[in-house]
Formats: sequence, structure tokens, C-alpha cells
Amino acid sequence: MPAVKCDIVICGGGLAGLSLLYRAMKAGIWTNEQIIVVDRSDKQENDKTWSFWKTEDSVFEEIIHRRWKNLVFFSHEGQKIPLKNNGYTYNSIRSIDFYNYVLSYLKTFANISFVQEEILTITSSGKGCELVTSLHTYHSTYLFNSIFKKPELPKGEQYFLQHFKGLRIRTKSAIPPLSDAYLMDFRTKQDNGTTFFYTLPMAINEVFIEYTLFSKFVLPAEIYDQQLRIYLTAVLKIEDYEILEEEFGVIPMTDHLFKRFEGNIIHIGTAGGDTRGSTGYTFTNVQKTIGKIIASFQSDQHPFFTAENIGLKAQLYDATLLHVLAKEKYPGHQLFSDLFSKTPAYRIFAFLDAETSVIEDLHIMKSLRVLPFLQSFAIALYNRFGSSKG
Repeated sequence: MPAVKCDIVICGGGLAGLSLLYRAMKAGIWTNEQIIVVDRSDKQENDKTWSFWKTEDSVFEEIIHRRWKNLVFFSHEGQKIPLKNNGYTYNSIRSIDFYNYVLSYLKTFANISFVQEEILTITSSGKGCELVTSLHTYHSTYLFNSIFKKPELPKGEQYFLQHFKGLRIRTKSAIPPLSDAYLMDFRTKQDNGTTFFYTLPMAINEVFIEYTLFSKFVLPAEIYDQQLRIYLTAVLKIEDYEILEEEFGVIPMTDHLFKRFEGNIIHIGTAGGDTRGSTGYTFTNVQKTIGKIIASFQSDQHPFFTAENIGLKAQLYDATLLHVLAKEKYPGHQLFSDLFSKTPAYRIFAFLDAETSVIEDLHIMKSLRVLPFLQSFAIALYNRFGSSKG
């Protein structure tokens, strides 16, 4: 198998890999490095949508497709709760816009190559890394990996899935009720786990609707379609519409402690633990991690930063929530209703971005039932520290 040598390999050309390379080139830290990006896809399709809240301009402000200032929450019983944002906006970026924007810039650099190959294995030994594909073997000093594989879970760790089917639809007339974005709408059956709809108005006669579940198993394909039809007709009162796009996805929600560094392999994105275990949100954490990698290169000429954005405190909180959901003594729809009805949304957003103090965290936790969380927090502590002592 032909061998290829370079300085840096980007394993996976999705959000994490391309964000890293784009921002590194903008920062001027890899202009003299030979870089190869390996992915099995040529990124010519709109395969997903990334959404995130923010208070300041993002790195990719120019390609934000839609943003919303007015957000609401619906309980399972139908209570509508307007969310207090205090300067936060909710934003969406279409993957095809991201790919086109980033790749049009990166392909101007002669030191960057893109190859479309199936990735087989990655290893690190000594001061280098090896990537084996179906066609080549690549040797590099550093390898940034964003290809996620389900880890082997030690006893006691939780592994939920956030699985969803989304539709972008167009109606023949305006949709007056959808001037607000529905961040979570629990007006649906809860038979298969914590289940809600996520509804974003895209235009006066266009809307994106996503059927989302937090559970340990995906459902047969027809159930997602069935529930989307019911929500559209029974809840939103939309009968006549055209489907413009569809997307399906599965995001891990786990308290597993991912390895960031393995030799000279640096795991990024979900593969590096940048997906928040309690929510599945990834975009903001990816950008924060990339900022740390770039800062490390600028100051020390290597990518090995120390402090994680999702640190120990946030990891324990995520583990606690997942154990609460697993024990099924505090239904997910009730948990989130208690949270959003008793706590301002801007505090929740800051909490989920790991930007709150312990005192602020305690104020948020007061909105939830104490006993299930205390029991599950004890389990999370034991799994992280106690089980290794036996």
C-alpha cells in the first residue's frame, strides 16, 4: 500500500476537522505545514444543521442561515413558557453553507490536500501517527481525529442516544403561529423516552420541524414519519405542505470520559468529548476546543492544551442527569418543564456552556426535584472516583 508523508492529517472533514483547519489557516499557524484531509465524502450535500445559542459574534457569523430572538417552551400538558434570553440568540448553520464557505477558502492553499477515501485505522507511536485507508497509508507528526466510534463502556456508565428526524417544509400560505422558535415542545407521547419537537420558522411559509428523542434505542423509520405527520396536523394545524429537505441523525449522550490525546493523536468533536452529555449540543464546544488548540500552537508550538471546556464539574452534572433519566423516577418531560418554568433561559444556556459558578449552578438545581438528583450525583461520584479504588 503506497505510503504518504505529511506534517498534519485531519481525519474526518466535518464540522470539527474543517473548523480546525479553517481557523488554523486564518491564524497563520500552519502555513508551512503539509496537511492532508481524509474523508469518505466530498461534502456536496446539506446533510445536517448545526444549532447553538450565543451572545457574541461567532467565528462563522457570515453563514448563519437563520437566527431567532424569541424562544418558547411547551410542556407536555400544553403550557407555553416564553423564555427569557437576555441577549442570547438561537442560531442555525446549514452544513452545505459551512462546507462551501470553508472549502472555498482552504482550497486556495497549495499545502492542503483533500482525499476521498475510506478510513480504516489510526495509530500513534513514538513521535508520529499513522492513518490507514483503503488506498494509502499516511504518516504524519500530528493527527486530528473526528471519526466517532462507540467506546467500550465501564460498568455503570450511561449511553443514551439523541435520535431525530427533521423536515423542512413549505406551505401554500403563511404560518402565523410560528413567529417564535420552539426550543422544546413536549406536546407529544412520551412512550419511547424523553420526546419532544423542535420547531424553527425559516420563512413566512417555511418551517423546520424535528422529532427528537432521548433514549437508548432508535425507532423504526416509520414511527418518526408518523409522529411528524401527527404533530404537523394535530398540533400546528398544517395540512397542506411540501417537504423540501429531510435529515436523520443520532448523537451520543454519555458520561463516558473520552480521551483527548493518545500520543500525537488529538481527538476532536464528538470523538474527543465535545458533545455535551446532557443535551447533545456540540457546535459551541467544538469551537472552544479549537480555540485552545490554536492558542497552544501559538504559544508552545504544539496542540496539547490542559484545561477542558467541559471540565470535571460539568461532566459530573451530565452524568447525574443521565442517571436520573435512566432510573425513570423523574420523567424527562417533567424535568425539563420544571427547569424552564422556574429558571430563566439565559442562566440555563450559560450553565450548558459550562460558564456558570457553583453558586449559580445551585440556584438552577433548586428548580428540580432534589432527591433523584442527590441519589444520581452520588452514583456519578462513585463511578468517577470510587469504582477505581476497589
